[in-house]
Amino acid sequence: MTLIKKHIPLAICFIVGILTLSSYYVPTQASEKYVESMNKWENIVAGFAFLLGLFSLFFSHTRKITRRVDGWGYSLFVFVGFLAMVVPAIVSNGKQMVGADLTGLGWGYRFLFNALSGTMFSVLAFYIVSTAYRAFRIKSLQAGVLFAAALVLMLAKVPLGQMIWETLFGWTGGWDIAQIGQWLMDVPAVAGKRGIMMGLAIGGIVTALKIIFGIERQYMGKD
Repeated sequence: MTLIKKHIPLAICFIVGILTLSSYYVPTQASEKYVESMNKWENIVAGFAFLLGLFSLFFSHTRKITRRVDGWGYSLFVFVGFLAMVVPAIVSNGKQMVGADLTGLGWGYRFLFNALSGTMFSVLAFYIVSTAYRAFRIKSLQAGVLFAAALVLMLAKVPLGQMIWETLFGWTGGWDIAQIGQWLMDVPAVAGKRGIMMGLAIGGIVTALKIIFGIERQYMGKD
C-alpha cells in the first residue's frame, strides 16, 4: 500500500519533472515532441480538473441548501446562473450572434453577465477606497512616500487634478502633473514590479524543485 500511495507517485513526479525540465534545455526533435505531448496532456488534465471543481462546487452549495445554513439562499443563484448561461449556450451551439441577431447566449452574456460584472467591480471600488485609507495612514517615511506617489498619480489621471496642479504650480514652468505621473509609472513602479517578478520567479523555481525531489508532498493528500 505504501508503494502505491507514496513511492510510485513520487517516482512519476520525479521522472516527468526531470524530463520536462531538461526538454527546455535540449533543443532536439524528440524533446519538442515530448513538450508538445505534455502540453496536450496538461489540457486534458485541466479539463477533468475543471469538471471536478464544478461538481465540488455544486455539491458544496447543495449541502448548504439542504442544511439551510446561513446564506443558503445565495446558493440557489449559483444553480440559477449556471442554467441561465449553459442552457442557452447548448441551444445556440455556443454562438453569440446569428447574422445580425443575438442568440440566447449572446443576450445573456451582454445583458446579464456584463451587467453583473460591472456591478461586482463597482462594489469592489468601496473596498479599494477602504483599503487605501488604511494603507495611506502616514506612520513612517515609507508610508509617506507611498501616499505622495499615490496622490500625484490620482491628480495625474483625472482632468480635475491636472486643473488643480496648473492652478497651484503652473507658474513654475516645470513638468506638468501628467509627465510626473508617467515618470512614476515608468521608473519607480517598473523597478518595483521587476523586483516582485524576480522574487516570484525564484519562488516558483524553488517550489518546482521541491515538488520534483519529493520535499513538497501536499499534492498527495493528507495520507
